[in-house]
Amino acid sequence: MSMIDRQMKLGRELVELNTSTARRLFEVQTQGVRQYFETNEEFAKRLPEVRDVTSFIELQREYGQTLWNDAQHSFRENGSVIREAVEHTGKALRAAFTGAADDAAEAVQEAAA
Repeated sequence: MSMIDRQMKLGRELVELNTSTARRLFEVQTQGVRQYFETNEEFAKRLPEVRDVTSFIELQREYGQTLWNDAQHSFRENGSVIREAVEHTGKALRAAFTGAADDAAEAVQEAAA
């Protein structure tokens, strides 16, 4: 495979990788927003149960902890998607340039023969 073919293949792979990564990040963000609204709805339904300051503070603490846990989960998911994208990009780049080096070595061997 020629260097130009390898570069074209690399370009296609990177475009596909960027598209799938953007799609997955969008899905993670959408899920996070959905979870945020569901959490707000859940705690809004529990608000009428509050009869004193202590139960209000407890509900507020639980709400804050739930939001924090959901945010951490979302950040971990985003990090995982980005980490996978970087790994795949590295593999694609190594394949493109390692293959080019292999082609060059073959050409040198053919020229020497």
